[in-house]
Amino acid sequence: MKKIFFVIFLLFFSFSQLKAAEMLDVDYNFIDTAFDGIKPVTDKEFNDTINKLTPQPVENTFGGKLKAFLFGRKYGVEPQAKGQDKEFDIGGEQKAIQDLKNGVYYIKLLVSIVGEDNKIIPLGNYKIQEKMLNNRPMLVFYQGHQEIGMLKLKLFEDNLKKENDLVYSRVDIVSDELVRIVYSTLSDTKCALARVYLQN
Repeated sequence: MKKIFFVIFLLFFSFSQLKAAEMLDVDYNFIDTAFDGIKPVTDKEFNDTINKLTPQPVENTFGGKLKAFLFGRKYGVEPQAKGQDKEFDIGGEQKAIQDLKNGVYYIKLLVSIVGEDNKIIPLGNYKIQEKMLNNRPMLVFYQGHQEIGMLKLKLFEDNLKKENDLVYSRVDIVSDELVRIVYSTLSDTKCALARVYLQN
């Protein structure tokens, strides 16, 4: 019986050694020869490939757009006008600086408020600017060029002003029924108080 177990063990051991040798029979020379047969790419070939894969500019006309639509990737990019950079629009930056100089700020009302003459100013995004009306400073709310409403402005000592804030605007919630819009220019800080419009 011992002989049978010994023979089975011997067969099993020799079979496993044979399989292990087959599994380990790997050509380790491939590390040295992995890049054999690959020829280097010249600068001209590289540039030709890049040009082939880069979409060609197309004129900003109906025919150009049709060509881009029909032939896909080959005509994928419209040309930019010289001197224009889409990522950095200097005109937008200059307009924002000009707006600040002219006292134009932007706020977001999260509630509807009651303006001058009980006119409702609905919640939304607004451009605000100070305007003199009957020798009284008023804060006018605009959406686009359309005047939506206005509030009376009065001088305000802002305790919440941050140290590096020069010009700014913000909306403070005073109570459940009252909001304060703070409007600060280089010369002074004013505020407008408004009742929250409570719908019935």
